[in-house]
Amino acid sequence: MRLGKIMTVAAMVGALGTTAFAKEKIVFWHAMGGNLQPALEKIVNDYNKSQDKVEIEAIYQGSYEELLPKFKSVQGTKEAPVIAQLNEITTEYMYNSGAITPMDTFIKKDNFDASKLEDALLNYYTIEGKLYSMPFNSSSAVLMYNKAAFKEAGLDPEKAPKSYKEVQEYAAKLTKTNGERSGFALIMNAWFPEQLLANLNSQYVNENNGRAGKSPTAVAYDKNGGLEKAFNWLSEMYKNKSATSFGRDYGATRTAFAAGKVAMYMDSSAGIRGVIGNSDFEVGTAFLPNESGDFNGALIGGASLWITNSVPQAKQEAAWDFIKYAVSRDVQAQWAVDTGYYAVNKEAYKTSLLKDTLQKYPQMGVAVSQVKSAKKDYATEGAVLGVFPELREKMAEAMEFVYDGKKSVKDIVSQVAKDSNRIIERYNRINKK
Repeated sequence: MRLGKIMTVAAMVGALGTTAFAKEKIVFWHAMGGNLQPALEKIVNDYNKSQDKVEIEAIYQGSYEELLPKFKSVQGTKEAPVIAQLNEITTEYMYNSGAITPMDTFIKKDNFDASKLEDALLNYYTIEGKLYSMPFNSSSAVLMYNKAAFKEAGLDPEKAPKSYKEVQEYAAKLTKTNGERSGFALIMNAWFPEQLLANLNSQYVNENNGRAGKSPTAVAYDKNGGLEKAFNWLSEMYKNKSATSFGRDYGATRTAFAAGKVAMYMDSSAGIRGVIGNSDFEVGTAFLPNESGDFNGALIGGASLWITNSVPQAKQEAAWDFIKYAVSRDVQAQWAVDTGYYAVNKEAYKTSLLKDTLQKYPQMGVAVSQVKSAKKDYATEGAVLGVFPELREKMAEAMEFVYDGKKSVKDIVSQVAKDSNRIIERYNRINKK
């Protein structure tokens, strides 16, 4: 009988011990598919092995566009993930959602040195003095070009075009008749007009690009002339057949470039490694062009990590521990090497791993140099508004109209502005902004 009691107590102690030392499970929703998923899973697996208190469960939820509505359906509930990876244009929505704990809260509590992170990224994800999410996978738009094609056309392969006029001149020389090769191509993704506007020091929306403490009430690119300049530049090349487009899919344009069907195009820096690996010629990268040739700046791309507030505090603290690990020097160096995203931690560039990689692939360094060279203004900080995804769809349609060439650029800009302003007005009315 006494033995039975002793065994019962021992069993109870064992059960309590198991509970006491159970790992805190953290659900992490992400959008890293394809060849990016193994790189992300490596970070998660290495972190899980590095300690015995937290277990991160990384769950792929599709693209950014697919993840956001899934998050909206559970935000503010116990079903919400502890960590959510969302792209940069969701910042205003997440800020207003009431569903997250600002990253600034954990930074101050832990005395975390945020100065080790890239300044441009901190500026983008900071609203009214607080960092709301942690930059994780960041990219920039760059000009990609075929150095062999440059030589063939009598152009200096070490001198990329800087102004709109130069791009037009280079494209004309690089173009081959009968569709054999186009001088320039643009992916029909609305991120690229945003980049062009920033490099023209042209704001996307009013209220200082939505960063003046007030929600924007209308787009600004129709009033400041920025979009019309960019679209006219593209329209002229489309009309004289020195530029083309392969649609909205990044892969189609990258494939055409690697096959020698196009000599120059704009891409995300995250695609550089893959493009180099698939091309049998030397690939060049350069800063984005603008009207004058004097670089103003490029916007950041990619995504950041958010911690939700509808889960227990212990889970939020555990999530913060993982996020610190994910943006640490060595982890970010490996992430940059594995994916092509640039490291968000400045110290990563001091590691031999990243130094050696950049020496082998100097093209990757252009994105970081471009971000560091950007002038600090509202245009280069990027727009923040709650309906950015919807506006991007309208902009992509406008890009297609420019390519089609049946409407004037002035009318296209006017129409996309009207459509976008209606979306902004409806959002502000519903949310009483």
